[in-house]
Amino acid sequence: MFIIRKIWAILTLPLLLLTLLTTPDASSTESAELVSENTFVFEKALLMGQGITTDGEYFYTSGSITALNLTALAKFTFDGMEITQSAVNPLPEKCTERGNNHIGGISYYDGKIYAPVEGGDICYACIVVFDANTLEPTGEIYDLPNENYDDGVPWCAVDRETGLLYASKWSNAKTIYVYDIENEMSLVKEIPLTGLGEIHRIQGGEFYNGTLYLSEDVENNGNYKNILSVNVSTGEVALATERDVGGDNIEAEGMTFGVSDDGAVMHVLDYNKLIGIFVRHYKVNF
Repeated sequence: MFIIRKIWAILTLPLLLLTLLTTPDASSTESAELVSENTFVFEKALLMGQGITTDGEYFYTSGSITALNLTALAKFTFDGMEITQSAVNPLPEKCTERGNNHIGGISYYDGKIYAPVEGGDICYACIVVFDANTLEPTGEIYDLPNENYDDGVPWCAVDRETGLLYASKWSNAKTIYVYDIENEMSLVKEIPLTGLGEIHRIQGGEFYNGTLYLSEDVENNGNYKNILSVNVSTGEVALATERDVGGDNIEAEGMTFGVSDDGAVMHVLDYNKLIGIFVRHYKVNF
């Protein structure tokens, strides 16, 4: 097994070097200092192209390639991002039978991974729950009203202080929907969005100091991708920071928060679709 891994590492090295050489460098901005980044290619990249969350001890990632009908979850050490566990096509049978084929931006809460799942002839938006220790589904599947998620449910975020889960649809969303995890994912309230108004192409979100932050894959903005803030009491949306991701061929994906030894607090996935995945770690000044 050691020899196989050694050979595989040698084979993947050229692609890793190509990734580093051909992708323009990301850089810090005024309110987001880039501290470090991790680069992944081949099978690891397949495990993490969509979402990221953390419990402070591990990072958890989600991946989806709908053209291959492939979904995945993985677990990495918080320091160094060494992979410890993975699960390919982990969705329960109920989901796969109706065509669910995409896991979006995930969120950790109380030993579980909450995953927004979509796909099928009529979307079939739902939240699927996984055990964070095993990456196996717990059996909890919560269907969401398709009329509220007519183009999918790309992200969810759990407020760990309240046990409430927040989610919106993919494009031109005017509302964030709030669900009670402790009460069978019942709908608690709807938050009409103000300030910047509609949110679009949100890839992931997480709470930090009581505020909901969202990773927006804003288009036609050159090298820059946005992190939005949402005041969940008022619904006001604002620009928290711009990130310089180094090129216009990069797609912003999921995000999470957790303090690392080097002072990084915000951790964001970026996806170079031709080559690989970057996990970028930032000090932030919100």
